[in-house]
Parts: sequence; C-alpha cells; structure tokens
Amino acid sequence: MKIGILLVGRASEDLVEKYGTYAEMLIALINSEGQNFEFKTFNILDSVFPENHSVCDGWIVTGSPHGVYEDHSWIPTVSQLINDIYNANMPIFGVCFGHQLIAQALGGHVEKSIKGWGLGLHTYKIHNSASYMGNLSEELTLNICHQDQVLQLPENSTLYASSEFCENAGFYIKDKVLTMQAHPEFEVEFIVALLNARREVIIPKEFTDPALKKLKDEPKSVQSTQFAQTIRQFFLG
Repeated sequence: MKIGILLVGRASEDLVEKYGTYAEMLIALINSEGQNFEFKTFNILDSVFPENHSVCDGWIVTGSPHGVYEDHSWIPTVSQLINDIYNANMPIFGVCFGHQLIAQALGGHVEKSIKGWGLGLHTYKIHNSASYMGNLSEELTLNICHQDQVLQLPENSTLYASSEFCENAGFYIKDKVLTMQAHPEFEVEFIVALLNARREVIIPKEFTDPALKKLKDEPKSVQSTQFAQTIRQFFLG
C-alpha cells in the first residue's frame, strides 16, 4: 500500500538533522513493527503537491506550527485535496494540525483555545472505538504540543478520544477518516528538545517547565507503539 504524506510543517534545522522530519518520524513509527508500507512525501511548504488524490492509496496530513485559520495559499489547496480524498472514499489520517485541518475541511471548526498550551505527556479517555482500535486500552498517553483545538467536529464523525483539556482530541468517520490531536510520532527525547528550543521563545516557561518535569519523571508512560498499531490497522482496512 502506498501512503502519501502531506508534510505541512517543519522543525528547526538542528532538530531535523538529529531526529528527522515530521514525515520521517511518522514513517519510522508506522513501520516500527516491520509492516513495510510504501511512502511518498510531498513537501507542501516547498510547493511540492501531488498531481491529484489518486496517486497514492492512502494519505497522512502531518503536524505544523501554523494555524488552519491562517492566510496561507497552500491551506485551501490541501483542504480541497482532503475533500477529494474523502469523496473518493480513500483513507486519510491527520496528526495535530492535520487533525485540525481535516476537521475544518470537512465542515468542523478550529480556534486558538482559551486554555492555553498543552505540552508533553497527556492522557485521553478512549471511547466509541472503531473496529480497528481493538488494541487500545481505556486510556491513551501520548505527547502533545498545541494551542489550537477543534471546537466543532464535522458531520457524521465519531469522537473517540477526549480529555478535560481537549474535548475533541480524536475522531473518525467510518473507516476512511482517522485523526489524533496528539503526536504519536514524537518520542520523549524529541519533545524534550522541542520544548527546550521553544521555551521563552514561542512558549512561556510556565507551560514548558511543568511539561518538562513530567517528561523527566514519567518518560516510559508514552504509548506511541500502541497507537501505531491502530494506524496500521486503519490503513490496512
């Protein structure tokens, strides 16, 4: 199966050099158990777009430091592509910004949350599970880094992941759309480096410091490999 990755964000050059791009992190996560999907990355920020939605069998929209409501010429283009993929009944998975852009493209609503930043380890309640989520337990802990949130889900979607901080953290539409606000591809070492790089530059220390302490105290609590199995099962149908 060939999966196209719409790479819509990038970390700083030093972080990319050490940990890889967001697309490379997702590829490593999804193929971590030897399930060798074929991937093709389209670097949207460098104006590399797929010819159309049919050039791959499934799609992923990555995270990004941008907001889905911002005035970037590529956001309407990617939004139309999301609709083309959806209307063709092809599977699409979105992470963080990808979760938000899929929601917005399909009729939902996204805003900058008044709750502020969500950073580091975060636990969601899992409910209304789809058939391909049989491996998930009642709670799921992953790494997060976001301020924007989906406030209204698209029509016909089912909410499956929620927390007090982020009510609409993950939804699916039948077996063709899957999203997750968290970053299952972010390992603890990377999120620590990212938060240290953004501390007092982009994100105030009152948000970064408690998250960094929790990451130091509970580094093994992240359940990325568990959610990786869900992603694989979603794409395999």
